[in-house]
Amino acid sequence: MQRRLITKFTTTILFSTVVAVAQGPPINTNTAFVTGLNGSAIRTFGKAIQKTTLFSGARVVSNDSDRAASAFAFPVMIPYEVIPNKLVVIAAVPYLSKEMELTKNGNRVSRDISGWGDLKLLGKYQLYQRDTKRATLRITFLGGIKLPTGKDGASDDRGPLPRPLQLGSGSVDVLGGPIITYVKNRIGLNAEVSYRKNTQAKGYQFGDVWSANLAMGYRIYPRVYKTYPSPYSSVFVELLSEFSGKDRKGGIEQEHTGKQILVLSPGVQFVLSRTFLLETSLQVPLYQYYNGEQLGVDYAYTFGLRWLIF
Repeated sequence: MQRRLITKFTTTILFSTVVAVAQGPPINTNTAFVTGLNGSAIRTFGKAIQKTTLFSGARVVSNDSDRAASAFAFPVMIPYEVIPNKLVVIAAVPYLSKEMELTKNGNRVSRDISGWGDLKLLGKYQLYQRDTKRATLRITFLGGIKLPTGKDGASDDRGPLPRPLQLGSGSVDVLGGPIITYVKNRIGLNAEVSYRKNTQAKGYQFGDVWSANLAMGYRIYPRVYKTYPSPYSSVFVELLSEFSGKDRKGGIEQEHTGKQILVLSPGVQFVLSRTFLLETSLQVPLYQYYNGEQLGVDYAYTFGLRWLIF
């Protein structure tokens, strides 16, 4: 009798903890979970960005040449769980399509390129885990290296393409930072900070990048689980920030490079099973600051899926 009571009590606690974390990972912010759809599912998504507004600092200025830029990224991320619930390694590479346009001497000039970008090899290691009834706290470190697999010297009939239009940077870069996730009942909070150190390639060095993201998720369905597992859906509100330094060419800072941007990103996610989810989000800039004159982001959107197949 006592053994049955202990078993029942243990099962109840485990069920409460599992149900508490039954919320999908944020759409644009990393999660500290390293298992299942939260961290080790194959992920692919499309992200589109549109730029038509010219900034100088934080001010919108006249775009006399009607400059515009757009990009579509289709990253594929493949994980492998090295240590269960502890360490996942990830290979990620994007397929990119980029285009830049402007009006010159009354003629509309368009330049574009498509192909595979730079490969990232990442490791995600869980440093801390604390589970309580209907709540869990996780702390993880994500770090890795970016390899110059994307073409960085492409040309068209007008000559070499501008640096922002190239598929790769040509450099070997390192990145990393901590991730914290706390989930209680139907609410989840995720925060991450990361830093990317860019190196020089062919005399050119892109500015280093700091990013800090915060995401809050709320499970809207079901309110209470009658059976578990079962499909569920969540809404997310994320704040995404990025601070990049000026590029350098031959050791000299480039005037029209470097930025600060803060983005609001609402999104929705549908977890159809323990192995499959669909998600989409919109990114709307709240604040943009650019060194010199640069095109700012009008909007961006993301849609994709995650599929746990092993």
